[in-house]
Amino acid sequence: MKMNIEKELKILVSKHQFETLLKKYPEAVFHKQINSYYDTLHYQVRKTYGAMRIRELDGQFIFTLKQHTNDGVIEHEMLVCKNSISVFKEGEIQQLLHQLHIEDEIHLIATLTTYRAVIDTGQAELCFDYNEYGDNSDYEIEYEYKTEHDGKNKFNEILLEIGLHYEKNCSSKIARALAE
Repeated sequence: MKMNIEKELKILVSKHQFETLLKKYPEAVFHKQINSYYDTLHYQVRKTYGAMRIRELDGQFIFTLKQHTNDGVIEHEMLVCKNSISVFKEGEIQQLLHQLHIEDEIHLIATLTTYRAVIDTGQAELCFDYNEYGDNSDYEIEYEYKTEHDGKNKFNEILLEIGLHYEKNCSSKIARALAE
């Protein structure tokens, strides 16, 4: 299982702002992601660590557990064979859950579909996300660091194109899906 520290900035935008900025990147290609979020009945994962999901993308299934720490958000990730509760009882995932004292039965708690286009800037990935969950949808732009740099300043330069300045204005995707 691989681990990495997630560092990202994200902002909800209007459809018009999303489409206007997207025009600056004609190479953008959208891919569908289906994010299935899992937790115990008492939300042990959310309350203690962050989020746990299986993402279906291009015929692959990726398990992720996000763990909030003093150093940031650590992502534990690995490919799994399917999107099913049964994968939580297998090998490395079972070991991770046991190590984190998540022993209760796991349940599907929310599903969110994202249509994502990723632009590699060299230092970061600029992600254009159109999200659908329940009866709601939203537009989000994420700036995901690949290297250490002044990402907030770089993200603001990009957002200036649509008259915005970065200020955290949204909760996580799982929080938005659960609120639905």
